[in-house]
Amino acid sequence: MLIYEGAKRIPVAPPAIVNDVDQWFREFIAQTFIPPSLAEFFLFDGEQVQRYAAKAMAKQVEAAIKGLLGLPVLESLKESLGKYADARRKSAALPSDETVHAVEAEIERLLDEIRVKKEIIQHADTLLPALEREQDQLVQQFGGREITVAMVSDLTRDEERFRAAASDATEALIKLLNEEIALALAGPDLRARTLARLRAEELREAWEAGKTQGSANLERYLARLREGLDQLTPPLEEPKREAVLSLVREAWEALWHPAPEGCADSYRFAGLMGAVRQQAIDRLITVGARSAADLEELLLTIRTNQDAAEAKKRERLAIEPHAPEAQRVSERLKEISQEVGRLSAERGAAERELVSLEGKLAAKRQELGRYTDRIGQGKPAIRQAERAERVIALIEAILKEAVPTQVGTIAEAMTKAWKAMAHMSDRVQRIEISPDCQVRMLSETGEDLHEIEKSAGGSQVFTQALIYAVTQVSGYRFPFIVDTPLARLSREQRLGVLKTFTDRPGQVILLSTDEEVVDDKLEAIRDRILAAYDLEVLQDGGVPVTTIKPVSL
Repeated sequence: MLIYEGAKRIPVAPPAIVNDVDQWFREFIAQTFIPPSLAEFFLFDGEQVQRYAAKAMAKQVEAAIKGLLGLPVLESLKESLGKYADARRKSAALPSDETVHAVEAEIERLLDEIRVKKEIIQHADTLLPALEREQDQLVQQFGGREITVAMVSDLTRDEERFRAAASDATEALIKLLNEEIALALAGPDLRARTLARLRAEELREAWEAGKTQGSANLERYLARLREGLDQLTPPLEEPKREAVLSLVREAWEALWHPAPEGCADSYRFAGLMGAVRQQAIDRLITVGARSAADLEELLLTIRTNQDAAEAKKRERLAIEPHAPEAQRVSERLKEISQEVGRLSAERGAAERELVSLEGKLAAKRQELGRYTDRIGQGKPAIRQAERAERVIALIEAILKEAVPTQVGTIAEAMTKAWKAMAHMSDRVQRIEISPDCQVRMLSETGEDLHEIEKSAGGSQVFTQALIYAVTQVSGYRFPFIVDTPLARLSREQRLGVLKTFTDRPGQVILLSTDEEVVDDKLEAIRDRILAAYDLEVLQDGGVPVTTIKPVSL
């Protein structure tokens, strides 16, 4: 084996005292060259950060730790070994053994289903980040507000409704001023005396009505009495009969005299009789209940509705020019939201089913192992399958135990990076990561700020803090290359990210647009810049050619 280093291709060789040269070369390669699973943490661009940030924090941390430990290689090896063991056991089975073939067919079916579920998960993982980024951009475009043409119509109707309410209150005020205020201004004493007189006349009217009705029946009553007196034996003399009739008439008249107490002696308001008089009484009582508060309430109603109508008008005028475009955005947001929901649901269901299918697959493989052991005990193919399955079991144990061993170290490095990068970073005292990679961002009082810090910029800073933590914990001094790392970050976040990324051992290469690492951002890292270059792309006969020119900063 020969390894050359640098532009001058200087051969790399172990010291003379090293006995195991192959082992020395293996260690040299492991320490010098970055594993593929770690490459994405040393070489990435802003778009990759956004894609990573679109994942749930727990998923990000799990993927990062697995990449740090090289676990994706073991997962791939586990899958390959499973297929190898299946193939070896299948080759050892007797062609006529229907039971074995049935189990093998079930294993094939489960593998197909597992492949389909993984494809669903992969499909969702491919589409969701782009959809969520577009969703985030559309929400930011209109400040999270939904604006539609229908909203303009609703605001117009609301404005008209408030103006109608103000108009109704104005009419009520005018009526009050024209009809009832004059009576109210007459004073309570005059109203009370008028009410008393009207009630007295009401009593007289009732008395006179009863008297008139009784008088209409008096003559008929006397005639019937006279007939009865004529039939008496011995008959009464005429003077005595007339005397009796006179006494009866006087007794009848006594029923209606004197007039009831409180009855008026005459009619002062002769034009107010019956129901009309009662209406006048009711109105005087109502007017007596009026107060300055009634006027204030009507004025307040008018003013409140007029102000509300003007507010709706201003809101309508503000959104009316943008309504068609905003409605398009709103409809697109609904489409994206539905698609994100559908993909997330499909992904979640596929993940749950995948766990179940893998459990069934493991059980079927064990069953196949028992059958093939009995059929081909001692065959080389069986022994090879058993060895592959023992390695699979070992890999599963490693995968289960490996991630929790690194969560504490990653959390500590992330806390340091977050404090250096994030805006208002002092809110988060420390980051904790559980063995199953659930993230808690704790304040000094122990409050979990996880949800509060999940803005677009906050999520991106979280991902960049995770990237920084992985590179630090890995111990590799591989060049750190970042393309447009500052997209969608605030000024404070940009400064924090630049200072943190450049404050590390080893080479750091920042690929910046002419609007990113400039002005105050450039000044923040100027003392750490060794060299700067301007990359210009020109067309040469339709072929893009990049030229590199050194520049002084």
